[in-house]
Amino acid sequence: MTPDGRGTAGPDEPAGSGGDVRASARGHAQQAVIGQGVQHNYFYGASGSARPGVVLSTLIPPPSILVGGPDRPAALAARLRAGIAPGKPALALLHGPGGAGKSATARALAAELAPEFTDARLEVDLAGFTPGSAPRPAGEVLTELLRLAGFDGADIPGETAGKSQLWRAWAADKKVLLLLDNARDAGQIAPLLPSSSFHGRCAVVVTSRNRLTGLDTVLDVPVELLEPEAAVELLVRVSGRGSDDPSSDALAELARLCGYLPLALRPVGALLADLDAGTLVRVMRSANRPLEQLAEADQEAAAAFTVSYEALTADLQRTLRTCVWHPGPDFDAGSIGALAGIPAELATVQLVRLLQRSMLTALPHRRYVFHDLFLSYARQRLAALDHEDAMRMSRRGLYRHLARVVATVHALLSAAEEPTAGTGPFENPEHARLWLEAAAGELVGAAVGALSDSWELGGDFAVRTAQLLYVEGQYERAGVLYEQVRAAADLAGDERARGRAVAALGDLARSTGRHDEADALFGNALEILGGVADTAGEADALRGLGETARARGDQDTASAHFTSALARARQADDAAGQGYALTGLAHIARQRGELDAAGRLFAEAAEFQRRADDGVGLAYAVRGLGHVRRALREFDAAERCFRDAMALHQRAGNRFGQAYALTALGGVTGEAGRFEEAAAHLDDALNLHRAANDRTGQARTHAELAALAHVRGDGVAARRHESAAASLLGRSDGA
Repeated sequence: MTPDGRGTAGPDEPAGSGGDVRASARGHAQQAVIGQGVQHNYFYGASGSARPGVVLSTLIPPPSILVGGPDRPAALAARLRAGIAPGKPALALLHGPGGAGKSATARALAAELAPEFTDARLEVDLAGFTPGSAPRPAGEVLTELLRLAGFDGADIPGETAGKSQLWRAWAADKKVLLLLDNARDAGQIAPLLPSSSFHGRCAVVVTSRNRLTGLDTVLDVPVELLEPEAAVELLVRVSGRGSDDPSSDALAELARLCGYLPLALRPVGALLADLDAGTLVRVMRSANRPLEQLAEADQEAAAAFTVSYEALTADLQRTLRTCVWHPGPDFDAGSIGALAGIPAELATVQLVRLLQRSMLTALPHRRYVFHDLFLSYARQRLAALDHEDAMRMSRRGLYRHLARVVATVHALLSAAEEPTAGTGPFENPEHARLWLEAAAGELVGAAVGALSDSWELGGDFAVRTAQLLYVEGQYERAGVLYEQVRAAADLAGDERARGRAVAALGDLARSTGRHDEADALFGNALEILGGVADTAGEADALRGLGETARARGDQDTASAHFTSALARARQADDAAGQGYALTGLAHIARQRGELDAAGRLFAEAAEFQRRADDGVGLAYAVRGLGHVRRALREFDAAERCFRDAMALHQRAGNRFGQAYALTALGGVTGEAGRFEEAAAHLDDALNLHRAANDRTGQARTHAELAALAHVRGDGVAARRHESAAASLLGRSDGA
């Protein structure tokens, strides 16, 4: 080796030959081989001694107000620390939507770990999702890291592979903490990962909007939206106004309008330092977008969406636009496939890819949702890319798909006989019921959209959906649909559809104890339907009037209405209508003590409901027959009736029916001497009645509990339940 550091020819190879190897060396033996035939040996003892006591650190401190709780960074640090091993860095990946607080969490994690990494603590912005900037190439970042490590420009290789080797060689025996913020993809990360020897300890923290696959992570941490309570806490803490009530409705609404994203919560919280929450709520509600009047926050949120959208491939951009224009609050792959005109399997893959890029949020039952705050930016940004007429035609594909699925659900849940095998996309009725519960919001949005788009089958789709929701006890959603059906019928001049919607609204009012309102609606429906000679519809309205009269204890009026309903249903050859009218008449006979007549009427009603394949109507008739058998002291037969009714109500998801069947089952098992079983049934029934705010049902259950307590010799409990029943019955008429 010559004094100037250039290598001489070896003993077997003349200088200047084709196999010439040039070498340079400084310090003590760290090596990195670059390209073909060039070897550099680098040593840093002199460089290190030239900077005594200086810790190489470019970490940005975390914000003073953290999200997600102060103990979270410490817990993450402990998990990452446990994964550090010789030979490879411990890698933590924090991923989530733009503005969710990934960088803040990563910096807090780095601050927890920093004292243990005494050689270097480095933070680099990779600009993966920075508006107006392209993602930084790995070679450029490696140059920055090597310069920070003390290398002169002349010492840094030109190729990315050489830089990566040199970087790893430098870090091999050191304690290095590296924070790589805002990464676009795994390819950007891989060349930057340091290596470590037995004596080295390296940890890397990466943040990205994408769920980067292919990285060997110790920690994979989704940074989600804040919980509502945490979002409110962040607003209060940023505002610095400790006098604000964290539980106030205005603060909760502000948090919701901010989408529970720190990106929006922090600037809105800063405004709270000088404004009251109510004023901000009114300003944000009055705008097209919640942040529209808050220019800086609005621009940042818009940029967060735009840069993420532009980073998508063309096929994912098309799928995302399909999600944006979906009429419901959430969706599944079947719906997006129908809307986009692609197979559901392909839609599944596309939705998962969007999920991995934090453009969607996953919900239970394989459903997805677009973030509320970004949805308005998406619609504004993408409005010019898809023609409304084309989207309207695509929505018809969605309506047809959902109408078919709803028809299948109706057949599975509402049939008199349970199917022996799966139907359509569902394995069994329970699977269908769970889908209906999860998809209720989408179904309401799609049904309203079908009516607005004047789809020719929109009314039928909306009514069937509303019927399913009504049986499930989702009265508010069912009411929204029936109101929309009535409005669409008014617009179209369809008196039959309008009358039936009014009658359905009457049933909703009756089911929630608003008997005067129900009577007015049933009367209006009867008048409308009589004008168009819809005898089956008239039967439904008359049956409703009979039920409200029976609820008030007016048996004569109720009997007259049920008799008229039966005549109209027979005229229309409506088997289900006849079954419901006969059930009403049977209840009147039972209440009058005419048990034989009541039994015959309930049995006849059950046969009509089987003929109509109406499982809900059958359950009511069978339960009524059980009451007759119980009154006749035929306890085994009564119990079978109540269990059969219970099974039908459970399959349909009819919690109202389940509650009454459980009350009856508790009463009959108590009379059979099975006291513990009876008490369990009655407790379950009471909880269901309370959840439905059904005072009459609660009163009946308390009466059964009182009877059970008397039989068991517990006078104190019996008096308590009797008092509760009397109190509830005294208030039920005004409910």
